[in-house]
Amino acid sequence: MIIVDSETNLEIGDPDKLPFENIKKLDLNKLQENIEKRIEFGIASPSGIRQVFDPTYGDEFVEYADGTGTEITDAAKIHIATITDCFVELLQEHFQKPHLNVVISIDSRHTGPAIADIIIRTLIFHHIKVRYTFITPITELAVYSREVSNGFIYISASHNPKGYNGLKLGLDDGRLLPAKLASDFIKKYQSRLRDKENAIEMIHRVNNSATNDIRNVYNSVDYNRTGSRKIYAEFSDMLITGFKDPQKANEQKKKLKEEIKSRDIWIGVDYNGGARKDKNYLESWGFNVLEINNHPRFDMVHGLSPIPSACKQAFDELVNLQKDGKNVVAFFVFDTDGDRKNIVIPDGKDGGIIPGVQRIFALDVLCGILNAQKEQEKEIAIVVNDATSSIIEQLSDYLGFRVQRVEVGEANVASAGINLSKQGICVPIMGEGSNGSVFNLDLLVREPLLTVKTIIDFITKPELTKSLLKQLNCEDVYNDWHSLEKVRGLFANIINSLPPSNTTDFFTDEGIRKGKHDLPQELFIANFDIYFESNLWNIIAEEIKRNYGGEPIAEFVFCEGENEIRGLKNRKTTAGGYKIEFFVCTKDGIKHHLGWIWFRASGTERGIMRKGVSVSHWEITSEAVKVVDRMYKYLDRIFSDALDYVEEETLKGNVV
Repeated sequence: MIIVDSETNLEIGDPDKLPFENIKKLDLNKLQENIEKRIEFGIASPSGIRQVFDPTYGDEFVEYADGTGTEITDAAKIHIATITDCFVELLQEHFQKPHLNVVISIDSRHTGPAIADIIIRTLIFHHIKVRYTFITPITELAVYSREVSNGFIYISASHNPKGYNGLKLGLDDGRLLPAKLASDFIKKYQSRLRDKENAIEMIHRVNNSATNDIRNVYNSVDYNRTGSRKIYAEFSDMLITGFKDPQKANEQKKKLKEEIKSRDIWIGVDYNGGARKDKNYLESWGFNVLEINNHPRFDMVHGLSPIPSACKQAFDELVNLQKDGKNVVAFFVFDTDGDRKNIVIPDGKDGGIIPGVQRIFALDVLCGILNAQKEQEKEIAIVVNDATSSIIEQLSDYLGFRVQRVEVGEANVASAGINLSKQGICVPIMGEGSNGSVFNLDLLVREPLLTVKTIIDFITKPELTKSLLKQLNCEDVYNDWHSLEKVRGLFANIINSLPPSNTTDFFTDEGIRKGKHDLPQELFIANFDIYFESNLWNIIAEEIKRNYGGEPIAEFVFCEGENEIRGLKNRKTTAGGYKIEFFVCTKDGIKHHLGWIWFRASGTERGIMRKGVSVSHWEITSEAVKVVDRMYKYLDRIFSDALDYVEEETLKGNVV
C-alpha cells in the first residue's frame, strides 16, 4: 500500500512493492553491462555522487532528462544499494559498535523517493535504525543527524539539472565526508560495482528487507520531521544570536525580535519548489514573510541553480512589495536542496538589484569579521575557495584579517577552517564565494541562515556599519542608513561603499565552457602555461600599466586540497583549479592585489569547465570603479579567446 506524506501530499513509497519483482526474467549480463556504464557516465566526487537515474533513456549516457520520471532503472538500484552497503561498512569500521543510526532525507526531485526506498531497504537489511524525514533541506539534515545518528545520506543533485539526482554522505559531525575519505569510498564502491556477484547480492538484500520495518520507517516521517525542525530551529537561534546557552540565546532573540517588529520589516522567499520551509522560523524573529513557489516539486518554475536569471520573479515581487509600502530588505531565492541562495535587495529607490553571490558572500564575511573584532584579541582568519572574488583580499588589507584559499569544495574549506582553529586562530566565517555558500565552525556545511544573521546584525547593530566605514576610510558617506525610512537601502549602501570589484558568475553562461570530452587535461594545462608566458602576459601587463600604473606582476597559484602552492614549477598535480593572480607594485613600493584568471574542470557535471575573471581595486573612488569595469571586460575577452585557441591546438595534439 502506497504511503503518502501528509504535509506535501507526495508519495513516500510502497513497503510491499519489491524493487526487483521479476528476478527470473532479469538478464544479469545486460544488467552488469548497464551497471558499468553508470560508473563511466556518472559523476562521483567529494561533493556528491550524481547521475540521471530515471529510466526515460535507460542506462545510456544522457546530458538531459526532463526530470519528471519517478522510477529508476535496475542498474541504478544496484548502484544505490552498493553505495549504501559500502557506507554501512564505513560506519561499522568507524564506530566499532553493533547498533547504528542513520538519517535519510531527500530534496524535492521526482526520483528522490525511489532512491530513498533502495537506501532504506539496504540499511534495514543490516539492522540499521533509520530516521527518514522525507523532503528536508540539507542544512537541517546535517544539524539533525549530528544530534541523533551516526551518519546521514542526503538524496540530491544540488545545482545539476532537474533530471539528475545523487547522494551526499556524512558521519556524525554533520559535514560531508572529508575529501580523502570520500575519494577512498568512491574507489571502493566502484570496484564492488564491477563484480557481477555484487549485483546478485544487492538484489537479494533489497528484496529481503523486513516489510514491517520499512512501513514503520515510512509511517514515522511526520514524527522525525517534527523533531528535526525543532532541533534545527534551536540550533539556528544559537547560530544567529551567537549564544550557545539556550536561555541566553532565547533572551537575545526576544530583544532582537522586538526591534525587527518595531521596524515592520519584510523578507521574501522563493523556494522554487525545493526543500526549504523558512516562513515560520523567520516569523519567529519578527519578520513579515512573503513566500512564493512554496509547494515542493510542483513549483519548480525556473532553473534549479539560483543564478540571476532565476531571480526574475523574486525581483518583481520585491518591487511590488515596495509599491505596496512594505519595508522589505531582501528576497531570497534557494536551490533545490536549500543550501545555496541568491538574494535580491532594494536599491534604496523603490527598485531592486541583484548584487550577485560574490558580493553577498562579502557581506557575510564582513559580518563575521566585524563581530569577531569586537570580541577577539587573537588573529582572525577566513577560509575561502580559490574562485572567491578578489574583493576578499582588498577587504583583508583594510580590516586586517588573514585569508586562506583552498581548492574548490566544501570539504576542503571545512578541513582548512578546523586546522586554523586548532592553531588558536579565530575563524568566524568560511565559505565558497563562487557559489555564495557560507558556513562556520558550528556547522561545517553551507548554511544560508548565516545570511539571515548578516541581515539581522547589520540592521540591529549600527556600530558594525560605522566600524566598517571607519576602517574603509569613508565614514563621511554614512547618512542615517539605519533609520526606519532608509533601512531597506542599508545593504545597497554598504555594498556601494566597498572596494570596487567584478567577478564572473560561475553558474551562468559567462562562467561555463562546454568542454570537449576528449580534451587531454594535462596537455591542455601545460599548453596554457606556455601560451600565457609567451603570448598573453605581455599584453595583460600593458593593460595593467595603462589602467593601474606601476609595475605589473603575475603569479601562478594552484590550490590542491587545503594547500595553496605558488610558483609554476611547484605545482604537484593538475587536478585543482588553474589560477594566475595579478598584482601591481606602485611607486611607493606597495604590492597591491588586483585580480586573477581561473579555470577548472567541473567535479559535478560532465563535460563542463568553469572559467572566470576577478578584478578589484584597493581604492574606493568613482575612477577606481571605471578602472575595474574596463579591466574586467578586457581580461574576460582575451582570456576566453586564449582558452579557445589553446583548446583547439591541444585537441590537434600540438604543443603551442
